[in-house]
Parts: sequence; C-alpha cells; structure tokens
Amino acid sequence: MMYLMGMKKEDIFDWLTTAFSEPLHSLTESFYYDKRDREFYSLHFADYLLINEDLTINESVESSYNDSLARVIVDRIVRQEKGDSDIIPVPRLEVAERKRIMEAFSQRINDERLLSIVQQRIKNQDGSQRFDFYFGDEAWEDLKQQWIDLKYVSIAGPIGDFLNAHGIDLDQCTIMDAGGDFSITVSLED
Repeated sequence: MMYLMGMKKEDIFDWLTTAFSEPLHSLTESFYYDKRDREFYSLHFADYLLINEDLTINESVESSYNDSLARVIVDRIVRQEKGDSDIIPVPRLEVAERKRIMEAFSQRINDERLLSIVQQRIKNQDGSQRFDFYFGDEAWEDLKQQWIDLKYVSIAGPIGDFLNAHGIDLDQCTIMDAGGDFSITVSLED
C-alpha cells in the first residue's frame, strides 16, 4: 500500500474537511475509511472500471496505478459492494448545517452590498456545489481568511462526531496516496 509519509493529524483533518465539503450527491469522488487498514481513501467514479459486474478484476482495463495500489482499490470496491462493515463512508455536510455555518459567517459582515451577496449565496445553497463561498473581488482578503477559519472550526464538530461514532483515532490513521493524476484505459475489443 502507498501511504502519505509524515502523516500528521492536521493533514488527515484537512483531508476530512475536504471530504465533508464536497457536493452532497456528487458521484465524481467518494470518501471512505477502512477500519481494517486504518486508512482514509477516496474512489473516483472511473475506479469502478477496474472491476467487472461479478466483482472480479477487469483484465481489459489498464490504469496508471501501480499493481499494488490497483489491487487495494479493487479489494476495497469489492468489500464495499459486499457490505463489509469495515468500509465506512465519510459523510458530507448536510444543507442545513452548511447554511447554519454560512449564516454565522454572515453575522460578521457590516458591508451591506457584500452582505446582500452572501445572503443570496446562503439562499442558493442546495448542496450541489462544494461547500464554499467562492469570493471574488467583492470581499477583502481578511474576510476571506475569516471564512476559511470559521469553516474549518465549524466543520470540526461534525468531523469529531464522525470519528467518535466509529472509534477512529487519527494518531493511528493514514491516507491512501494514489499519486496525483491517474488514467484508466478500457479496451473495447474482445
């Protein structure tokens, strides 16, 4: 298996913050914890091409993953499909929680024009986008940093609840390193 060397609790917490912030119903990438291996990991929708419908390795697929990593990914997909209770999905913040955090942030804004923009973004928050404000030139750098800090602190509670509910100790965990960009090629020939 490939691990991120020098893994710190802060690195794992940052990874979890990203996972909790992803769009609610996105199929592009899903986040998990493997209790058996004590490792957090994500699967991209294309990773499922590595297996056949009968949960065997798809020999007509080539990937940029090394063989060891590909086997780990296939093993986890198969275990998940078979209902292995050691594969735990990492949840994403629900819309109500996203709006609550955004509302708390809006209380810090005195500029009426910016407050109006933020309130509209809160109203439009439906979980279909990554949980963020995506400020442009309408906000100053200090306020952007305040948002990042508040979001980080506010997500800490739900992350802690998730970790406690599943008995996960960040001191004993790693994150699977898939090595950045990857490719999967499917041969359509018999």
